Amino acid sequence: MVSSSEALAICASVLLAACGGTTAVTNDAGPDGASDLDAAPVVEAGPPGSPIPGLTLNQWTWVDIAGAKCRDGTPTGIGVNLGSNTTKLMIFLEGGGACFNGTTCASNPSHFDGTTFAVQFAPAEGSAGIFSRSDVQNAVKDWTMIYVPYCTGDIHAGSATDVQVPGFPGKQQFVGYGNMTLALGRLVPTFPKAAQVLLTGHSAGGFGAALNYVQAARAFGSAVHVDLVDDSGPLMANPYVASCLEQSMTQLWGLSSTIVTDCGSDCTDPGNDMIAYWKHLPKTYPDRRFGFLDSAGDSVIAGFLGFGANNCTSDVSLSAATYEAGLLDMRTQVAAYPNIGSFIFPGIEHTSLLTAYTTRSATGGDGGTVLLEQWVSALVSGTVANVGP
Repeated sequence: MVSSSEALAICASVLLAACGGTTAVTNDAGPDGASDLDAAPVVEAGPPGSPIPGLTLNQWTWVDIAGAKCRDGTPTGIGVNLGSNTTKLMIFLEGGGACFNGTTCASNPSHFDGTTFAVQFAPAEGSAGIFSRSDVQNAVKDWTMIYVPYCTGDIHAGSATDVQVPGFPGKQQFVGYGNMTLALGRLVPTFPKAAQVLLTGHSAGGFGAALNYVQAARAFGSAVHVDLVDDSGPLMANPYVASCLEQSMTQLWGLSSTIVTDCGSDCTDPGNDMIAYWKHLPKTYPDRRFGFLDSAGDSVIAGFLGFGANNCTSDVSLSAATYEAGLLDMRTQVAAYPNIGSFIFPGIEHTSLLTAYTTRSATGGDGGTVLLEQWVSALVSGTVANVGP
């Protein structure tokens, strides 16, 4: 078993490769022709609500988003890779821990700009896993791809400025939700013929994809089919997520004015609104498809949830058995809705869409093996399934 502090260290080493790692810089084009540095030009911030100019087929472009900022107050933006299919968009929210105390804030990225994008994301993760354009089995290989970096520490869902976090110096800008609002304000007019959107992400970005679903669906409008795949960002119920931990994050990050407002009358308990929000989605959007995936004993998120131990006075990672029970309860809570499913695979690994998209597998209802890539393909094509225990 790993402690919460060890889990955060794992999270930093695994996830910050896309948000502050040490990926080597190269000017050589990757196999997809979409990941070299020459393919990551910068589009400077344009007026809010205006289309994004200068996009090139199968090349990553960094787009400054006016008003978007990281938790250290520096400006940020998004990456866009124009696909041959511009009626279908994949919006991927990056992970990288969270910031709610001295320990977690120290392991969480606080800055991301166009240079960071060109050095770290575009040459590596920009063509990995679900971003691959050469993988013929990848259901989104021809789609237009959008990368939303993570530097706000609030699982992409906050709305609180100049926040002093206990045990951590400086004032933090928890504005992930607002950044997404600004990004959507540029993406919607850029792709006026969009018909289908896959909103996804891993770890903090998995939480963020789920928690930004309502505003994304609202921004694109009822005529655009927005689906969700949440990788390793579980919206569990109490007691698996301690009420005190959920309440503290809601207060610190200002979630009451974002996701709680979006959830409306379905979310009335500040200590248990995450699972209520998860139930709100398939109920409110019965014609859309929702999916969640994770390992049965995800050691990183189990460590993260450990900060809620003993009424938030201890740091004790959830056991693998307890974590799996939380995932199965999360599945049971939405069992009445046929448009939501989950892919739960054995082990304690954290995240899959970039690192194990083509190899991750679980047991299907008929006892056969289902690959993650197959499950995602079925979901975006209209079939939602529960796979795993």
